[in-house]
Amino acid sequence: MIEIVDRVTVYADPERDLHGPCVIRAGNGDLLLSHQDSVQHRGNDGFTHQWRSTDNGFTWEDEGPVADWRTRGFDSLFGDYGLASDGGLVMVVQRREILTDNKGIVGSWIQKSDDHGHSWQEVGAMDDSDTHAVMFARSPTLHEGVFYAGVWSRHGNALYVSDERGLEWTKRNTIFPNDDERFPLLKEAGPPFYPHVVVCPDGSMLAMAYSTPPVHHCFSRRSTDLAETWEPIVEETELKLWAPRMRPFDSDTLIVTGRDIEAHETVAYFSSDSGRTWGGKMTIDKPAFRGSYAYSDSVDAGDGRFWVFTSSPQSEGKGDIVGILLGKA
Repeated sequence: MIEIVDRVTVYADPERDLHGPCVIRAGNGDLLLSHQDSVQHRGNDGFTHQWRSTDNGFTWEDEGPVADWRTRGFDSLFGDYGLASDGGLVMVVQRREILTDNKGIVGSWIQKSDDHGHSWQEVGAMDDSDTHAVMFARSPTLHEGVFYAGVWSRHGNALYVSDERGLEWTKRNTIFPNDDERFPLLKEAGPPFYPHVVVCPDGSMLAMAYSTPPVHHCFSRRSTDLAETWEPIVEETELKLWAPRMRPFDSDTLIVTGRDIEAHETVAYFSSDSGRTWGGKMTIDKPAFRGSYAYSDSVDAGDGRFWVFTSSPQSEGKGDIVGILLGKA
């Protein structure tokens, strides 16, 4: 049985919208967490804000902006981390025209760090072939010397790969195509959103994305040859999980976290069969206020414990960042 054993507030500010946490354990053991920091949910004065924990997630030090395009006329809202085999860090940053909807996204930018996230250097566009080729990449995952990332794209949500540094990326294939009758709005920057991949305990690779109401459920697709080919798309009609994010929970179990819009909660589901079935639904966080909530990421805390970080408004109409520590009872 899994239970909540502790809770921390990473950052709360009633004047700012704090949203979309991403977390990683750096090569030196520190935990790094980044999130959107802007005036409103859709941006304005928006940058990617980073925090560091040297005590395994219980206290956090403010490291300020780590991706900041405000002087160039853009918001840089979300930054997703990846850890290279040599301990270097890579970050994919979403750029957006100020206070625009999804059509205002102007591509994603690669950054790198060679000092465990203390400083970051810009590398360039993840894909400069087209503004809409990479609207965002989620959860860059290193496996056997290759980075894999699911990419949200008007050209069809795709699988991109990179070498072990994660600095140059190429499109391998399409996971969720934009000519599928189930995804009629993808060409216009619509759903399915949040495509990402995880390597499962059985060695297969599972991709997942989510389509907003009226569909309101996830889609998945599996590969048994490390994303060279994909099995048919599965409609996960029981997994009504906005902004899903999968991670390995332990050597035998996957966790997926996200937003339950009916209960207004951050929730988790667990799978012991490499994502073929999901169960054990658990409420992680139920905010008292409305605002930007329930985007999430998670990381192993060691000794059978696991952190889930999520957006959780501490005041009306905004978003804040909290951490919930899970443990096995």
